[in-house]
Amino acid sequence: MSRFTGTLGRIDRVTWLVAGIGVVAFVMRVGGLEVRAMHHDESLHATYSWYLAEGRGYQHNPLMHGPVQFHLMALFYTLFGDSEAVSRWPHALFGTALIFTPLLLRKWLGGSGTVLAALLLAVSPATLYYSRFAREDAFIALFTVLQFIAIWRYRDDGRERWLLVFAAATALAFATKESAYLTAAVLLLYLNGATAHELFWQSHRGERVPLVAQVRSAMILVPVAWIIAALWRPLWRVRERHGMLNRPREADLLVVTGTLVLPLLAAVVRIPAEALAGDLDLAALRRLGIMTVLVLWVAAAAVGLLWDARRWPLVAAIFLLCTVPLYTTFGTNMEGIAGPWWTSLDYWLEQHDVRRGDQPWFYYVMMLPLYESLALWPALAGGAWLVLRRRDAFATLLAVWFGGTFIALSIAGEKMPWLVMHQAIPLAFLAAYVLGKAGPAALTAVREQRGSRVQWAAGGIGVTFLVLAFALALHTNLQLNVKHPDTPVEPLIYVQTTSEVPEIARDLRAGLEAGDIPRVVVDTSSSLTWPWAWYLRGLNVTYVPAEEIRTGRALETGDLVVVHHGTITSAQPLRLDFESTRVYGHRHWFPEAGYRGTTFGSLARGILDGSILQRWAHFLVYRGDDVPIGKLWGEVFYPPLELR
Repeated sequence: MSRFTGTLGRIDRVTWLVAGIGVVAFVMRVGGLEVRAMHHDESLHATYSWYLAEGRGYQHNPLMHGPVQFHLMALFYTLFGDSEAVSRWPHALFGTALIFTPLLLRKWLGGSGTVLAALLLAVSPATLYYSRFAREDAFIALFTVLQFIAIWRYRDDGRERWLLVFAAATALAFATKESAYLTAAVLLLYLNGATAHELFWQSHRGERVPLVAQVRSAMILVPVAWIIAALWRPLWRVRERHGMLNRPREADLLVVTGTLVLPLLAAVVRIPAEALAGDLDLAALRRLGIMTVLVLWVAAAAVGLLWDARRWPLVAAIFLLCTVPLYTTFGTNMEGIAGPWWTSLDYWLEQHDVRRGDQPWFYYVMMLPLYESLALWPALAGGAWLVLRRRDAFATLLAVWFGGTFIALSIAGEKMPWLVMHQAIPLAFLAAYVLGKAGPAALTAVREQRGSRVQWAAGGIGVTFLVLAFALALHTNLQLNVKHPDTPVEPLIYVQTTSEVPEIARDLRAGLEAGDIPRVVVDTSSSLTWPWAWYLRGLNVTYVPAEEIRTGRALETGDLVVVHHGTITSAQPLRLDFESTRVYGHRHWFPEAGYRGTTFGSLARGILDGSILQRWAHFLVYRGDDVPIGKLWGEVFYPPLELR
C-alpha cells in the first residue's frame, strides 16, 4: 500500500511541475501578442482567415500552405473578434500544448526527464518566438510530436488507439504544411530500418552474429523490409524459411504510414510524364492527376486491407475525415479536394529550385548553436553515447527525428529561420532524456561521494555550462520577444514589418472610418500590399500597380496614396497634387552578407585566429544591437484638406 501511495505521489509531483511550467509558458506566449507589427506572412494568413470568418469562403493556395491555420484563425475571429493579438492566439495555445506532450512519454523519459523536456520546450528561443507568430509552424510542430509519440507508444503496447492518433496527426500535419512530406520521409526510413532490425533478430534468435555478418545482412534486408511488411501474408513461405514468424509492430506502422502517404505523392508522376511527353496542358494534367490518385489509392487500399481488413479502414477513415472537410471547407469548396492529392506537392516541387531565402548549406549549423545551445550540446554528446554505446532504442528514435529533420531541411531549397523550431523540438526531447538519465546518477554519486577528481571536475563544468546556457536562453527570449520583437537585429527575425506601419495604419483607419479620407490607393510593387491589406481590411482601399499611380490613371480627387519610395519622383508633376508626404520604413531585414560570404577557407582562418569565436560571443551577449539592418522605404502622399 505504501509503495502504491508513493507511486501516486511521484506521478502527482511530476504532473504538477509540468503543469506549472505550462502555465509559465502560456504567460510567456500570450503576453504582449499585439505589440509586434504584423509580418508580411502573418498579414497574408490573417487577411485570408478574416475573409473566411466574414463569409467570403476559402480556397486552398499552397503558397500559404494548408487549410488548418486558416480555419483555426477564422474560428478565433468569429469568437473573439479580429485583431493582431487574436490572430496569434491559436499559435500561442498550440505552442503551450507542446509543453505538456512529454507527459505522454513519461515512462521512458522518467520523472526528471519529463520535467526537463517541458522546461526545454518552454524556454527554447525558436519555439517561443514562433509560438507567438501567425505562421503554421506551431500547429505542425504539435502534430509532428504526436506522430512520433504515437509511433513509440504503438511499438510499446500495440494498442489500436495509437494507430488512430497517428492517422489523425499525420492528416492534420499534411493539412498544415508541406514540410510534412519531409517528416514522412524520415518516418518511413526509420520504420523500414526498425522493421529490418526486428526481422533480422527473429531470423537469428539465440545466435551470436558477428558484426560483419550483421552489416552484410542489413545491406540485403533493409532494401526489402518494406516489401516484406506490405506482403506479409503472401510471402509466408519465404518468411518461414528464414525464421521470420511474428509480424513486428514496426511493420504495422510502416504499412500504415506508407499507405496513408502513397496517394499524397501523386504529383511526382508529373516529372517523368513531362520528361517523356513535354509540357502538359491543364486538361492533360487534370486527367493524369485523377488517374494517378485513383491508382495510388487502390494500391494503398489493397496493401492496407491485406495487412488488416478491420483496422486499415478505420485508419483510412480517420485520415480522410481530417483531410477532406478542411480542404473543401466542409463541403463549400469541392475544388479544394485536389489540394492534398496533387496541388500541394506539385507547387512545392517547383519551388525547390527557386530556393527562396537562398541560404547557404551551413545555415542551420550556424543557427542552432546561436539559439538552441541549451538543448543542442547535451543532445549531441549524450545522444551519441546512448545510441552508439548503449544501443538505446528510444534515444535512437529521438536522434533519427532530429538528424533526419536537420538533413532534410538542410537539403531542401527553402531554408528559413522558422524551420529552426522543428529541429529545436526533437533536440529538447533528446537532451531531456540524456539529462534525465545522467542527473539521478550524478546525484547518487554526490551523495555517496564517489568518483575521481576528473569526473567531479567534468560534472562541475557540465553543470556550469547548463546554468549559463539556461541564462542565455532567457536572455535571448527577452531580447526577441520584449526588447526588439519587430526589429531584425538577429537572423531568427529575418524580415519584419516596421513599427511605423501599424502607427500609420491607425491614423488611416480612423480617417477612413470617419470619412475624412475618401479612399486609400496602395502601390503593389515590392509586395507593398502586405501588411496594408490586413491593417486596412474592410475599408475603401484600392491596390494598383505602380505605373497606374505614376501616370495618374488609377487616382481620383482626394485619394491618399501609399507607394514604394521613389515611385513618384520629385520631378514628376503628380507630386504637386498632394499637400504633404511622409517617408516611412515599410519592412527591414537582417543583413546576411557577412555569413553568406563564408567559405571553407575563411571559416578555417576564423577558427584558427579566434575571430569567429569572438564574433559569436559578442553576438550572444549583445544580440546584434549594433547591426546595420536593411530597409525598404515607403511613402505616404496626403491630399489637400479641402479635397478630403
